[in-house]
Amino acid sequence: KSSAEAVVSTQRGYYGRGGTTDVTEKKGRGLKDLSKESRELLESYQHMFYLLQTNPKYLAKLLFLMPQNNATKFMETVILTIYNYGTNTREECLLLRLFRNALREEIQLKVDKVQDISTGSPTVIKIVVTYYRGTQGSQNSLKALLGPLIEQVMDDKELNMNIHPVEVYKAWISRVETETGEASKLPYEVTPEQALKHKEVRDEIEKTIKKLVTIIESFQEKIISSVDKLPYGIRFIAMCLRRDLKEKFPESTDDEIMKAVGNLLYYRYMNPVISAPDSFEIVELDAGSSLSNIQRRNLGSISKILQHAASFKTFDSDATYLSSLNTFIHSAYGKFMEFFTRASDIEEIEEYFNMDEFSDVTMLNKPCIFISPNEISSTHQLLLDHQNEIAGEDDPLKEVLAALGPVPDDSLLVTDDKSAEFSLLLTNKWELNMQDESNIQALFSKTKYLIVDLLKIQRGASLVSILETAATAQQQELYRAIHSRRIADENKKSKKEKSTDCDSALIPLL
Repeated sequence: KSSAEAVVSTQRGYYGRGGTTDVTEKKGRGLKDLSKESRELLESYQHMFYLLQTNPKYLAKLLFLMPQNNATKFMETVILTIYNYGTNTREECLLLRLFRNALREEIQLKVDKVQDISTGSPTVIKIVVTYYRGTQGSQNSLKALLGPLIEQVMDDKELNMNIHPVEVYKAWISRVETETGEASKLPYEVTPEQALKHKEVRDEIEKTIKKLVTIIESFQEKIISSVDKLPYGIRFIAMCLRRDLKEKFPESTDDEIMKAVGNLLYYRYMNPVISAPDSFEIVELDAGSSLSNIQRRNLGSISKILQHAASFKTFDSDATYLSSLNTFIHSAYGKFMEFFTRASDIEEIEEYFNMDEFSDVTMLNKPCIFISPNEISSTHQLLLDHQNEIAGEDDPLKEVLAALGPVPDDSLLVTDDKSAEFSLLLTNKWELNMQDESNIQALFSKTKYLIVDLLKIQRGASLVSILETAATAQQQELYRAIHSRRIADENKKSKKEKSTDCDSALIPLL
């Protein structure tokens, strides 16, 4: 296998996917066959998946035209395959663009109130959290952030943060019997209310709560002081969630919005790691060993109180023995809100990754994905079924689908195994062939004309300073008029001349 393929194979291990099978050297039927029909089909699929990868609107809309269970499975398999599980900068940037569009689509279509984010199971948020907890780099950041504190709790053999009245009562009775050597005359089976009538039980619970708060405070301080160590992607989605919810529900308070953001950042992303660190490889255990019941209960108590603080859920009259925690919850909630606010304020992906819609033009190697015939045919069929809902009349996707036609017979797709993945180079159907001297010359010529038009309305010390200077609305209008007039003059001179994309595309001033 190539190194890139090995990386993708390793990455997929986190999602339960199989490895990648290289079939490019196999002879026989399939997309890699040398027949004209197979080559044309391969080229069309290269165009289709390039379009899907670089234009997130299609997949973002498609996700919510199918049942939620199907959408989740489609996202976890096919869609992450199309983006190579974000294994390089370009593909992570494109994947985040998809997450951004899909989240916006889901909020517009599926979310009726802000609280739905916390009480429901949003498809995009679920996939984002799974992705960022599963990727190796993000997993390491959670391990560095929470691992040492979790290990301290696990290593303290004397620590037992049990605050349930009945269990504390029974432990007290057992201890007294051990110390005196006599059976207690008190009943063994009691209700929480009956257990709390004993001062010894109340005192033990209060002592445990003080110890619990001290430990929880250390967890919270570590979390809120490490905002810059969180993965960029999870913070970016938190920012998108905050922005999209405010746009759809402008009457909602900042507090309501930030609780939804906190539900993503703490409850969904961090909380499971604290309560079950062994499930996320946050702590290292000896072979065959597992967390003890006491260790799980201790970590569960920490994660539960932190979640109460993050969502500002206080203990009411039904749990008066925990009312002393409410003071901590009030204080911790304010700190969490500041943390969620800072964490959801970050630069846009284009700035962070230094990429825009023209970045692919400068790539030396074409992007490549590893995909199975099954995934190709299922994606093709879904696009055919929903093309009118996800693409307009003259949309490029419809042009590609028209060239492909119906989903081909298995004999044109399959080599030996429908689930065996192979490498598929992606190509832009509308990309200029930069090896063609005429294309380069035409592009250079058109660029000169565009700059000449610009120099007629803007002045500066240098061409660079002019290009970097924002244009006024009046200058934009004047530029459009000059540009349109020149194009009209050119068309009059040569009606038969075939226009390139640069002829008709109006490039706005910066």
